[in-house]
Amino acid sequence: MKSSYKILAAILAATLASYALAQSSTLTRAAEMRTDKLAGSSVVSQLAVGSAVQVLSLEGGWAQVQAGGKSGWVRASSLALSAGASAASGLSAGREAKGNTALTLGVRSLGSRSNRHALIIGIGKYGEPSIPQLPGAHIDRESATQMAQAMQVPASNITYLQDDQATADGIRAALAALNERVLDGDRVFIHYSGHGTRYMDKAAGGCVEALLAYEGTTNATIPNKEMATLLAPITNKTDKLFVMYDACHSGGIISNASTVRTRGIFNKNDEGAIRPKFAAISEECSKPVNIKTRNLMVEAVEQKALPQDIVHISSSRNDEVSFDDEQKGGLATEFMRDCMLRDAKDLDKSGSISIEEIKQCAQTKINDRMAGDPLYKAHNISLTGNADFVPAWFSQAAIAATAPAVPVVALVPTPTPPTPQATSVVASEPAAIATPAPVAVVTSLTGEQALKRLFEQRDGKRNVTLTTNKTQLKIGQDTLDFSVKSDKAGYVYVALAGSDNESLYVLFPNDLDKNNRIEAGQTLALPRANWKVRAQGPAGTDQLLVIVSAGPRDLTALAKNKAGPFTASLNNADGRAELGALLTNSEAGSTAACSNPAARKANPHCSDAFGAAMLRVDEIK
Repeated sequence: MKSSYKILAAILAATLASYALAQSSTLTRAAEMRTDKLAGSSVVSQLAVGSAVQVLSLEGGWAQVQAGGKSGWVRASSLALSAGASAASGLSAGREAKGNTALTLGVRSLGSRSNRHALIIGIGKYGEPSIPQLPGAHIDRESATQMAQAMQVPASNITYLQDDQATADGIRAALAALNERVLDGDRVFIHYSGHGTRYMDKAAGGCVEALLAYEGTTNATIPNKEMATLLAPITNKTDKLFVMYDACHSGGIISNASTVRTRGIFNKNDEGAIRPKFAAISEECSKPVNIKTRNLMVEAVEQKALPQDIVHISSSRNDEVSFDDEQKGGLATEFMRDCMLRDAKDLDKSGSISIEEIKQCAQTKINDRMAGDPLYKAHNISLTGNADFVPAWFSQAAIAATAPAVPVVALVPTPTPPTPQATSVVASEPAAIATPAPVAVVTSLTGEQALKRLFEQRDGKRNVTLTTNKTQLKIGQDTLDFSVKSDKAGYVYVALAGSDNESLYVLFPNDLDKNNRIEAGQTLALPRANWKVRAQGPAGTDQLLVIVSAGPRDLTALAKNKAGPFTASLNNADGRAELGALLTNSEAGSTAACSNPAARKANPHCSDAFGAAMLRVDEIK
């Protein structure tokens, strides 16, 4: 069985993947290193002919490089590149320019898991000659693949429909086949790149939004209502369903003269010709003004789906046009990929990067890409559903040379007689968290954000309830008591963000009590008699997160940090990311025992799904 240590080591290995594949090169002509792969981006530094650089990735005619202690983007044509890099990387990060090689982006995530699935649909050439082509759709296939891999989807669990495979019936059949493969607690990513449309449906009482299948006719559409129906059985099983449409449903006032343009004539940031991702098959519904529509999330909720368990990204609002770049693919897909894999920031310092933070990063890039364009404004990425969804756990924390401050324990065990299974803890001497390595800590932050972000990853279909007689504990006198009840059997984990605004612990299971199994409908009273927890101060609020997971978690990697019998997590981005990665992934999920559907169906431990509840307790003087 793969150890927790090896799993966590994969995070660092994947983070450094792009550096391991870095290729040394020199500049064949002077170049400006820019902050982003746009001609209009600000200049980081001027590089002279012959300057030595490390090439990290090549995307759409641009190269990400390091030079002189700085990193940025230069035109790939200014570099002297040797052959062989593509073979080493295994996956192109975008369209390869003639004579150039392409390095994959460094994917900062855990290893693949058999309970993750993806369906990637791309239509660049339509059967109906009047439907404009979208040459960037084949690049979106590669970008979506990289996003799926970052979300731990194994290559064997990715299904592709491209061009003439993506007929209306082909899409329906692929969704039915996906439903057959998906089991309770699995996770699914669906990506569509192609034309969207809108047409009059008298039965619906107005215009409806739809994806345009390969045939390119009114009879070959998948409207949102039908898509929600097709997805309903999948949604009923998945812990998270993430759907992304790189298409638009509004034609606005686009004329044939402005649908395609050559690069750089109107906007210096243009790489290739850009095309709107909308096909007008109904004149009366092609303009967005005052038209009421029902998006996929609305239709899914009507099918009894829980917004907690669904994430829907659309490349534009329902009254906007989104674009396809023939060399880079859809702008939304390109920049969502870049932000998921590399550029998004942990804005709330929770130790994870949410889909909302990825969307904000991508929107900034779209705004920069379309800045100064005389014909079009930037389209706005639309996010509905669970905005706190974390597609891939990784940390962007910087390593510092100084050790963190040592927080004290806010709640400590009351002395109990020694037992054969464990030893007592002295209550008058609060334990300190051991520091195994020098890591930067921002002490002004709390662990509360990390626990709330973990809570939002729960499967809304798994119900966990917490009850307590006391929500206020008198310091030095009262003990913590609460009960857990779950509608599904599983394993209980209790995490605490302490009232000192620094402490972050796993209270249960612990060295005194490792029996964390709970049966469906059972009420579990915690803490048990041999590890009663007393309020120790300071005055403030403790936040408790209780998780009931389908399969056990392996937390041994956290054992290096102890606070008495409890496991502690460092209150920094690395520590929070580590805690999140371990609590959201089952111990068995990446093992051979869960490598095929039959094995997963027979073993509930293969599921990563969990229910969760939070409890606030105030410590008072």
